[in-house]
Amino acid sequence: MPESPAPPKQPVATRREKFRAYMKNFNPTAPASDAIDSGLVLEDLHNSLSRSLAARADLEPGSQQLLVGGIGSGKTTELLLAEKWLNTQAPTVSFFIDITAETDLSGLNSGALLAAFSLHLGRASLGSLEASSSVKEPPEIGNACQRIKEFAFGKVESVLTKRFREMQEDPTQSEGYVPGRLKPPIPALQRQFQDIAEPLEVLLAAFRNSSREVVVIFDGLDRLIRPENFRAIIDADFRALRELKVSVLAAAPVSILYGAGRVISEHFDRVHHLAPLTAEPQKAGLLKAVLEQRDGTHMLGSGESEKICTASGGVLRDLITLARDAGEEAYVSGSNRIRIQDVERVVQQLGTAYLRGLGPHQIRALLDLNRTRSFDLESSINMELLVTRRVLEYSPIDFRVHPALLPLITKPEARIA
Repeated sequence: MPESPAPPKQPVATRREKFRAYMKNFNPTAPASDAIDSGLVLEDLHNSLSRSLAARADLEPGSQQLLVGGIGSGKTTELLLAEKWLNTQAPTVSFFIDITAETDLSGLNSGALLAAFSLHLGRASLGSLEASSSVKEPPEIGNACQRIKEFAFGKVESVLTKRFREMQEDPTQSEGYVPGRLKPPIPALQRQFQDIAEPLEVLLAAFRNSSREVVVIFDGLDRLIRPENFRAIIDADFRALRELKVSVLAAAPVSILYGAGRVISEHFDRVHHLAPLTAEPQKAGLLKAVLEQRDGTHMLGSGESEKICTASGGVLRDLITLARDAGEEAYVSGSNRIRIQDVERVVQQLGTAYLRGLGPHQIRALLDLNRTRSFDLESSINMELLVTRRVLEYSPIDFRVHPALLPLITKPEARIA
């Protein structure tokens, strides 16, 4: 029986544009705001979490909430959706601040968050005045903005002034200081934070006089992985903002949910945990909906979609990355659609990326977790595996090795005796 002729290949230009459109929709490094504006995000993916965050911030001025989750879990998207809700549903002024875009995170120090917020508030105040052409800039607004600028970027002062200020801020610098026996559980606010409160109150009053409260949203703080580092940076800043009745939403590292980090979380009005979505084939409807929202079904069959959902472990960034990389594999191979072998190849690549850098102790810990389903969160090794996404938490008692990594560490050559 003669073989049926092969179907004609799509024209090169048509095929290229098809893959380009697909790849654009599955760009894991694109700004979350672009994905929201393009309609690629399922806004109700986490049971209206963004609206819960926004509502508490709006109803309770000065409240402080943390959004905790692993890297790539979707925290930035939820915070941006909360900002969107505040700007459209409530008479509130919100400022979304990615602290990594404001300063070098490796050199982040106490006061940086307050400085970044002050600058955004100052710009908004001046912008509101410029929009009202008939309103002349009040001198107190200009003076407040100048003081804020000096707080953020520094100013030149004499040696004697600097020495006098240091003695005021830290009594241990004073001659004859004798330490007391009780160390305060939370250090007192430094004088510099007290000084910046006055210009901030001037600017905040300008908004509140028109019945508008102010909310600040900090993204990027989840990169302060160690809980003690997180507290050292945010402690004084967040207390100053609470005193100013400015509501705060912030991303935070998952480590504050455990061990010493629990003490930190108790200082916040609410801590929301953004866990990975369930990735079992029979419960992966939400993950498939994410692929459908980004118009992936015309390139992915049901088997390929299911494989991507399962291998992602329910981590949204990994889901999008796998879908994008599988499209690239299919394009390079000359296929018109993504095939199961394309998916399998990129799943192995993702697993290899997670395997890279692991030593014998980490691999042994992963194998123990897979065997016993027991995970000691007091272990520094285990905490590192959790925050780097090698281990995924689905509930307080359900921890699992990332499914893309698991096959690689269970190979005979990877086993640790």
